[in-house]
Amino acid sequence: MSKQKIYVVQFGTGASINLLPLAAGQLYSKLRADEFLADRFDLPEIIFRRPRDPSVFASELEHVFAVGFSCFLWNVSASLRAARALRERFPDALIVLGGPSIPKDPAYSAEFIRQHPFIDVICCGEGEEVFASLCRHHHRRRDFSDIPGLIIHNRATGEILRTGTECVPTMECLPSPYLDGTFDSIYSQYEDEFSGIIWETNRGCPYRCAYCTWGNLPSNRIREKPIEQVRAEVEWIGRHGIRYIAMSDANFGIRTRDVEVAHLLAECKRRYGVPDFISVSWVKNSHENALKIADIFNECGIGFRVTLSLQSLNQDVLKAVKRSNIKRSDYEAIRKVYHQERLFSYTELILGLPEETSASFLEGIEECLSDSIYDQLYIYPCLLFPNTALASQAYRQQYGIESALVWNRYTKNKEHDPLDEQVEIVTGTQTMPRSDWRDTFVISYYTLALHDGRLAFFILQYLKRKYGVRVTDLAVYMRDKALSGELPLLGQSFTKLFQTAEKVQNEGASHLMEPDAFDGVPFDPPEGMFLDLMMQKGAFYCELLEVVTSYLDRSGVDVDMDELHDVFRFQNAAMAHPNGPESETLRLKYNWLDYFGFAFHLPSSELIEGDRRYRVVDPYPCGGDPMKYLASHFDVRGVPAFNQFFDLDGNHVFPVMRMRGREVSAESCAETDAVVS
Repeated sequence: MSKQKIYVVQFGTGASINLLPLAAGQLYSKLRADEFLADRFDLPEIIFRRPRDPSVFASELEHVFAVGFSCFLWNVSASLRAARALRERFPDALIVLGGPSIPKDPAYSAEFIRQHPFIDVICCGEGEEVFASLCRHHHRRRDFSDIPGLIIHNRATGEILRTGTECVPTMECLPSPYLDGTFDSIYSQYEDEFSGIIWETNRGCPYRCAYCTWGNLPSNRIREKPIEQVRAEVEWIGRHGIRYIAMSDANFGIRTRDVEVAHLLAECKRRYGVPDFISVSWVKNSHENALKIADIFNECGIGFRVTLSLQSLNQDVLKAVKRSNIKRSDYEAIRKVYHQERLFSYTELILGLPEETSASFLEGIEECLSDSIYDQLYIYPCLLFPNTALASQAYRQQYGIESALVWNRYTKNKEHDPLDEQVEIVTGTQTMPRSDWRDTFVISYYTLALHDGRLAFFILQYLKRKYGVRVTDLAVYMRDKALSGELPLLGQSFTKLFQTAEKVQNEGASHLMEPDAFDGVPFDPPEGMFLDLMMQKGAFYCELLEVVTSYLDRSGVDVDMDELHDVFRFQNAAMAHPNGPESETLRLKYNWLDYFGFAFHLPSSELIEGDRRYRVVDPYPCGGDPMKYLASHFDVRGVPAFNQFFDLDGNHVFPVMRMRGREVSAESCAETDAVVS
């Protein structure tokens, strides 16, 4: 007689980025290590492929004793549909859901279970010990009330019971799916379906940020995985040629041991040639270890981005969300060090936090805009994640939070099948009403498209230094003038961005944008706007020049039109386009390359008049193909889509930076920056 089976399920994204399912792997490894369960039940391999039809999915499973679903924002709906189909086919099976996207707040969990009555149990914390205990109890026909960390649903009576707080396990007692063979089997069979792995070296976060799922965990104590296990897992990474790692540590660099972990990864890179890139949530208010780790990764060629997480510069906002930011002086010192090392870095802000106003948010953007090509500002919409303080009824009422459930999409993903998953986005608060949120959405993302997309970076830096122009003020003026009907291209682009914001609020549409020439591929709004304008850059620069001239005239500024026209000429020639350079030769009246030295952390000079001539070359010709442009010029977020300039002697003079792993720096610039790839 066939044994009954315990299944572990963690559906992937349905997008082009899928990582080895760590949470499911941890559950599976714990089941394998439990002799009682391993002797009595079969453990089929982890299910990670997203099903197209839940009933077909259920029909392919057999002898189901229990199923554990690990649920995240990209797979909640798919998991619920699959669980419903399983219940219909296997009425006696134990169905357990867990993960950060299943509501555990009593204000929401009871209603959630009533809407999904096929659920038996919700795990409220870390699930390894709990799921194994549930399976043992279910086999012995015992009730679950003595297992802590559960929400139990009695399907016969409808009663819902909560048990005590979960006893958080030590990391030493948890087996590793990387080392016990769990992931060997999956990765050897389905390597082509995974773009990388999720990896952890510790759990826990000492902070209590109201918007973050880490901030609402039962324990904020950091628990470290044994270093011997970390070392062995790094060896696994090397032997399996893992090119991309998404680290799930909440604050990498918070402890000195993290520097040792970085050395292990660097040795792996030198020995095996991997990893190529590591995505990290860096320590929040310290930088010494982060800088050491950055140097280690930089030296061995591991790509990374350094995050400076501010979320807001408004002290009232930070207090409301229980966020303690790094001191401004320390923040500037860290940025200065990163810039001197020519490390790619980015600063994060969140749109729609409590107590933020439109004026304070735009002021924060203005302060964060950097004159460095290596530095970017990212603006994320505020998401209301289940089980966070911000998503609680108390926060919603106190701060007048309005929200919308929007369809979840993935940037740069060509979706063959739309995902039936939703996330909740803040669309207004008592200090930023819905109309203000729309306006702030439009101005914020348009500002980033022009400045941090580099489409008008040099123009804006010139205007700021020469005439004291604030970028956000110019963006507001630009919007008003464009929407008056005087500027057709800019008017069309602002309208598109405004309609995107409106559809988020009123129709539950994604906040991502689809630029017209790119086959429906969605992008974050700054990137989508950049691409729309870039495709018509000749017309764009003509209309932008008209706006800038009008803005300066209105301000009573005595404008040097020769300089202004020349900096526009330089900016236009600098930006790569699918059709290639408009001309192979560039003649400038001023020394813009020397003047903008500061952008590349090189000595800069005063603006001096004098004839300059250059040869303009697209390093990655696209032959007019927009999709090839994406692959060659737009493949790494933050790396500018620049042409190259050569002087009359054939020396490369612009840009003086590394681009996409290829050395293109001027000979006079000794580069040691990390390659982002």
